[in-house]
Amino acid sequence: MKQPDIMFEQLKAKDYNIAHEILSQDINSGEDLLRELTDEPESLTAAFLDEKLVGLAQIEAKVPQSYLVVFVAPSFRRQGIGSTIVKYAEDMFQKGGTQSIMSAIHADNESSLAFARKHGYNSYYSSTFMQRTGTPFPIETLSIRPYTDEDYLASQALYAKAFHEMRVRVGSFPNSVVAKPSESNRKSWKEDSANRFVYIENGEIAAHGHLHGNELGSISVRTDLQSQGIGKKFIMYLCNELYQRGNETVNLWCVVGNHAKNIYDSLGFKEKYIAEYQYKTLQSIE
Repeated sequence: MKQPDIMFEQLKAKDYNIAHEILSQDINSGEDLLRELTDEPESLTAAFLDEKLVGLAQIEAKVPQSYLVVFVAPSFRRQGIGSTIVKYAEDMFQKGGTQSIMSAIHADNESSLAFARKHGYNSYYSSTFMQRTGTPFPIETLSIRPYTDEDYLASQALYAKAFHEMRVRVGSFPNSVVAKPSESNRKSWKEDSANRFVYIENGEIAAHGHLHGNELGSISVRTDLQSQGIGKKFIMYLCNELYQRGNETVNLWCVVGNHAKNIYDSLGFKEKYIAEYQYKTLQSIE
């Protein structure tokens, strides 16, 4: 099939309404991008055919791993538009030095899963999207404070070890390693310090958590202090922080098989759907 003549540009405010309309036409494929449209519309790339918006993509180019989600308006599918968007993104990633790409698809969306396999993406792991709508938690005063740059080494170490051990328990990450600290990672954490918090126990950092929009992320408890209630109290505190910021709901992702889901269930989080993460390794440019 001949590749259609698609024009790409960052999504502009004038196109937000039509973007919302086409994403809503297939919520099973467009739900994640609808959240991006609300929280970070500048992260979306628009695809135009004859000046008509026909597709959207979340293209996060990073090294060594980038992230891609593709959506084509239902009335323009099976015309090669999706494949054109994938090629555009992969070419961009490859030129920037990306070694691999991750993508997320609703686990029950067979057509999207088939599309991913057609383009060389393989199943990696599954994660549950959960949401809590309710009132703030009544909690005691806790020894939790905003993250500072001086917290980096201790926070990164407990985060890296906790997530590595979780991935090993789940069994879907055969190549998991304990992530090492780096200056680039430290810089990004410092720039986002307003959304990071640390839990102090006996004068030491016992847990680290990150907020992104109305989403809880990277909540990790030092492995020798797990199963002591620290994680549950920390989650309650972070939920309250998001409510205080004006959010009516709190979202999170939980890897399927992670025992932390029991805590989220007990705090009133409800499973909305399961996403299957896809993975593709890019060949280096000679």
